[in-house]
Amino acid sequence: MTKEDTAPTNEMGAKVLVKPLPKILDELEGHIKTAEEAAKRAHESAILAQQAATKSITASEYAREAGEKAAEMARKAAEEALAKAEEALVKAVVKRLARWEWITTLIVINLAIIFGAVLLAFALAKAI
Repeated sequence: MTKEDTAPTNEMGAKVLVKPLPKILDELEGHIKTAEEAAKRAHESAILAQQAATKSITASEYAREAGEKAAEMARKAAEEALAKAEEALVKAVVKRLARWEWITTLIVINLAIIFGAVLLAFALAKAI
């Protein structure tokens, strides 16, 4: 035999062949338990994620409804403010029209129109 034949190999199969079967089975059982625990934690995480998603959806629906209510309230408030502004404008116009200055100005304009019409009638009467 040469030295090459007696040297240990670095192959994967070599470790299995040198370990006793009960030790291999114990390691496999440990890996199975670890995998089961990981699967259990993953399942619990999935349940928690589902619950969080449900709560998130519910919260977003409440937020949407609250936003719609706020928008409706803002629209109504804007309509009320517009109505008040229109009412204030009408009152201001009526107040200004009720002043004697406007009445005097309108009377002068009407008299000027009547005077002009009379002058026009005399001019037409002389021309005919």
